[in-house]
Amino acid sequence: MNELQREFSPANEYDVQRLPFAKRLEDLSPGECIWPINGGGPYLFCAAKAAGKYCPHHKVRLIQKRGVHLQE
Repeated sequence: MNELQREFSPANEYDVQRLPFAKRLEDLSPGECIWPINGGGPYLFCAAKAAGKYCPHHKVRLIQKRGVHLQE
């Protein structure tokens, strides 16, 4: 598995529900989640209200993902 494959997080049900509200990177405003929710161009980002870079849902996924990497 290469570096990019290891870093990719497949979409889940939450991501699918966010698709109607998703935005392209250049359309995001400050305070919107920058988590990519699709796997191909044009790339779309969550755009939910965020504290920092990610919404609460994606922040938890990021923390869980990092935990897995720390155990490898």
